[in-house]
Amino acid sequence: MNEHSFVKAVHRKLPPEVYKWKIHDTYTGGVPDAMYAGPAGLLFVEYKYLKSLPKKPTTPIKTGLSELQLSWLERMLLYNVLVLVIIGSPSGAVILTADFRRTLTLSNFDATLSASECAQQIVELATNHERRKPTYTCPEPTTDLG
Repeated sequence: MNEHSFVKAVHRKLPPEVYKWKIHDTYTGGVPDAMYAGPAGLLFVEYKYLKSLPKKPTTPIKTGLSELQLSWLERMLLYNVLVLVIIGSPSGAVILTADFRRTLTLSNFDATLSASECAQQIVELATNHERRKPTYTCPEPTTDLG
């Protein structure tokens, strides 16, 4: 599997009441891969797929998030816009809701979610007003998104 296949697997599980937009912006760097909309509001998701994970539990996992992506995500958190990073792997997926710069290792990378479970989280956030109460504290973005 690759990132494209992983995103398609998640999208196939979304109901029609959740609008999905696979963003392909060749002019602005850092923009997330997808936007979702439902009765509760908007949600942006950056997807990553790791073909393999390190063998040692203490080896840092390279997520592939660029500085522009990190800055975009952090800026949106400051504006109280819901953003997620969904990282898929052969063993499953993990959803990050904040602190995107933290070091991930096998010991804190609990990648057990299926594509269906990732889709269910997106549905909950796009349709359930009770799940949408973000209060994030993030550092100021270090890169101008200009």
